Amino acid sequence: MQFKEILRLSAESLLSQKLRTALTILGMVIGVGAIVLLVSLGQGAKNYVTSEFEGLGTNLIIVQPGKSDKKTHMGPPVGAAQRKMTTADVMAIEKRSLNLEAVSGLVLGTVSVRFEDALSNITVFGTNEQFPSILTVRVGQGDYFTREEDEYGRRVVVLGQNVVKELFGEADPIGQTVKLNESEFKIVGVLAPMGNKLGLDFDELGFIPTEAALQLFNDDKLFGIRAKASSRVSIDDAVAEITEILKERRDGEEDFTVMTQISMMASMNTILNMLTYVLGAIAAISMIVGGIGIMNIMWVTVVERTQEIGIRRAVGARRIDILKQLLAEAVALSVLGGLVGVGGAVVITYGLYISFPSFDMRAPIWIVIPAFLLACVVGVIFGVGPAWRASRIEILDALRYE
Repeated sequence: MQFKEILRLSAESLLSQKLRTALTILGMVIGVGAIVLLVSLGQGAKNYVTSEFEGLGTNLIIVQPGKSDKKTHMGPPVGAAQRKMTTADVMAIEKRSLNLEAVSGLVLGTVSVRFEDALSNITVFGTNEQFPSILTVRVGQGDYFTREEDEYGRRVVVLGQNVVKELFGEADPIGQTVKLNESEFKIVGVLAPMGNKLGLDFDELGFIPTEAALQLFNDDKLFGIRAKASSRVSIDDAVAEITEILKERRDGEEDFTVMTQISMMASMNTILNMLTYVLGAIAAISMIVGGIGIMNIMWVTVVERTQEIGIRRAVGARRIDILKQLLAEAVALSVLGGLVGVGGAVVITYGLYISFPSFDMRAPIWIVIPAFLLACVVGVIFGVGPAWRASRIEILDALRYE
């Protein structure tokens, strides 16, 4: 029997039971679509986290006090250091490192900020003048504070957009004096709108010089150090330099942890990749259920068409012809389900991307093609049993079947 004839007979058989065929295909559509959608969701989460990390800057190096015993990219618990980290460490790194573009100490605290009767509670970062190039902090109005203002602990502040609106409304805040807790600070700049980055709303922050922050919080130690390598290829050399400098200042003791943006992203990608695989595996169960539906319908088809099979065998059809036709019907069901499922999932993911461009979950080609091929394979696997059984039916038994 020619291939065209097999396709014609298979199409006639499927179209004779349109509703049953549509419901059978629907099971495969759901299975294939679920795989593409869930894997795309995991990929979208990975893309989002990657873009958020890169949005904070590139070649970032994070130094935290304390050494973690376990090998992890998440770093030591806060407050676990036996020796404090100071601005002198920052100055030593800045002076001696050859592979850093910028380095800044970091002081972190929460304060109340008041202007006349307006009051707001914000998180304040104590940094030096190099910090904007490390974390890509953009000033929209005025300027960031200078190196001289940091060294002398001048009480100046750069506020986020939302903080300024709460305190001043539409008035110009530059040059105005606000109270952080009970200390007066002069506003020298306002951040450009930056929004939320990895759970941190930059529009609700304030930035003041490191020395002024230490005085404000009555402290003498840093929360940590942030640095930026001069290039991606020099990150490892920069980490080695920082480690050597800080160990030398601590009499050979490595009482700190150095992490890089690349290592943190690698950890997050490992977790998100695992999540994507798990989601894909869960969705594959739906496809197996769809395959079982195809097998069930094919068994019903064999029973219903037993006499037809006997007549065809009696007029010269071979066993292989019967096998090919029923197997073609099973594959046709899975191919149609795969095409509709993949196509629908791609349309949905692109539609969601258009609606929410910050979360790019467009279906990647590396899952679209395998999902469709898997649907075809499932059709063959679950269709071969009924097709083989139909080809084994004896002519006399089939003709006598009621």
